[in-house]
Formats: sequence, C-alpha cells, structure tokens
Amino acid sequence: MRIVTPAIYAALLGGAIYLAIAQNPLPNAIASQPEGAKIAYAVPTDSKSPPVMRVGKRETCRQAVTAKHLSRHQARDHMQLCVAQARVECLRQAIDQKLRGSARRVYVKSCVAA
Repeated sequence: MRIVTPAIYAALLGGAIYLAIAQNPLPNAIASQPEGAKIAYAVPTDSKSPPVMRVGKRETCRQAVTAKHLSRHQARDHMQLCVAQARVECLRQAIDQKLRGSARRVYVKSCVAA
C-alpha cells in the first residue's frame, strides 16, 4: 500500500499536466499581427549587411529615454509616458479593426511588444 498510493497520485498528476498542456487556444483569441510589426525571424543576407532585428515600441521607447541621459526618476516617467502613448496608438488600431474582447487585448499587447 505504501507504493500504490504514491503511484496513483503520480499518475493523476501526470494526467492533469498532460491535459493542461494539450489545451489549444481559442480561435477568437488569436489576433492578426499589428501593421507596424517587423519580421521576427532570421532572413538570409550577405555577411556585409547587419541582420534584421525585431524592435518593438517598448524597446523604441527605452532607446529614446536612454539617449536623453535623464535621471532615474525622470527616465522612468518618460518611459511610462512613451509606453502609454504607444498603447493608445495600438488601441486606436484595434478599434479601427473592430476587434472586441480578448482579441483586442491580445492585439494591443502584441502591438506594443512588436
């Protein structure tokens, strides 16, 4: 009995983990890529040109704040303001595309990140 009970618990835990991993996302939760998104995969190029990198709006804000050489508190404020403006811009795009609910939420997150 000492071995049977832990074996049953292990089997139940393994089954629960398998069921959790096997779930697919809902079809309406998958949104299209934002218009301003750059490619996120490697493109074969010659060795002379630099590789194409994916730069999101958040990273663009970070680079802009870093270039200004502000103090820590001012840099944080400018970063929050820049990201908020980018989020509003992405929200406007989602509204123009008439996205609702979770599709809009996913689109705005991917737009700010991409």
